[in-house]
Amino acid sequence: MEIGILGYGTVGRSVYRLLQKVEGAHVKYVLEQPDRLTEAFMTSDADLIFEDPSVELIVDALPGIHPSYEYIKRGLQSGKHVVSSNKAAICYGFSELSELAMKKGVSLLYEASCGGGIPIIEEILRVGALDQLDRVSGILNGTSNYMLWQMESSGMSYDEALHQAQELGYAEADPTADVSGFDVRNKIIILSSLAFDTYVEKDIPVMGIERIGKELMEELQKQGKSIKLMGIAVREAKRYALAVTPVVLDRRSLEANVSENFNMISINGEFIGELKFYGQGAGGDPTADAVVRDIEKVLFLDSTRYQRSFKNSLSYDPDLLCGRCYIGDQAFEDMRLSEGMERAKSEDKFFAFEL
Repeated sequence: MEIGILGYGTVGRSVYRLLQKVEGAHVKYVLEQPDRLTEAFMTSDADLIFEDPSVELIVDALPGIHPSYEYIKRGLQSGKHVVSSNKAAICYGFSELSELAMKKGVSLLYEASCGGGIPIIEEILRVGALDQLDRVSGILNGTSNYMLWQMESSGMSYDEALHQAQELGYAEADPTADVSGFDVRNKIIILSSLAFDTYVEKDIPVMGIERIGKELMEELQKQGKSIKLMGIAVREAKRYALAVTPVVLDRRSLEANVSENFNMISINGEFIGELKFYGQGAGGDPTADAVVRDIEKVLFLDSTRYQRSFKNSLSYDPDLLCGRCYIGDQAFEDMRLSEGMERAKSEDKFFAFEL
């Protein structure tokens, strides 16, 4: 199968290298900037890739929504399979792109968009085929988890932890998407849509970690508690809710002990109960591994079974996320998460939800 890779950054390079080991896969083109065309297989002409009928599969390894979204759409419209690691573009055009893939009879696969090398999408689809999933939650961003882990374990301030994360390459020069919760937002929307078999609401409550200080971490430690940035999605009968929020956890919980830049994702089914998945949530090699596993589904398996029909008709109900909320130095029982978050933002105070 002839393959075109869009982008030759950290993920694109790792995908290209790993594909050399896959029998039946051949990279014909890599889309790269005009001043970086160092190999014969590189091109800066996207049209060459999309208009070549021998190219059957497109790998999207680009950052950001645009032009990734347009390229994914163009690939599907051309009758090509698309594998993407771009959670922002997939989330942005989720329903449109999913329905276009079904209409064209090709695969749109994006395991690498959520959780790096953790096979969470495959497991959601596998378990959800037999069981009704009613919860998806987890630590879905390695940058924010690394920072909170350093603040808790080493006593660093927020600024010190951010600076170290940037030095190690875990955080970008502009870390907004990671620390403000928008990266987690994209991932929990994708995962909960698949888990609940419906296109979920995108305008959801989101709170990042910017207001978490050293003093707060120390106080929580005295109480035997920890704090993590998490995506949470719950379903009850025909209703669902989801949010991104700092979460206060018992220090003995598995999530509280996820260190460095690792991720942990949980799903809960009516029959199977709770399952937890742990691993590297980012990085060139783990992400590339997930991309190539998706390519192998197209090559060797019936890849259409890794898609959802999104047939359920569910209503968004924020009352499903209600409980103990922290606003500044005060705790409020039985408060709706969305209400507490809005109040915290209006008062420019720290907010967290307790599990």
